[in-house]
Amino acid sequence: MSDDEWTWELSERAADGLGALDAETQQRILDKLDDVVSDEFREPPDFAKPLTGAKPWQSLRVGDYRAIVRFKRENRVMQVGAVGHRSSIYDEFP
Repeated sequence: MSDDEWTWELSERAADGLGALDAETQQRILDKLDDVVSDEFREPPDFAKPLTGAKPWQSLRVGDYRAIVRFKRENRVMQVGAVGHRSSIYDEFP
């Protein structure tokens, strides 16, 4: 891995949320995380929207689901704090 490549990591909470979803939805979310950190034209933070009152956390849209993420620019890591349906994820986070 070169110094300019981003990676992502799941928190235990995000892994639990992901595990509760059906296999197709899980794969869509994992593919999105991979796409965000590997896009050659945009930086990963450009894909997410800030969460009101929950700085530094941001929301990453994947269809009807959301990944709540934060970016560690110094390490070039996107940390995934939670994953869930858009109807409830914001009530459950932080």
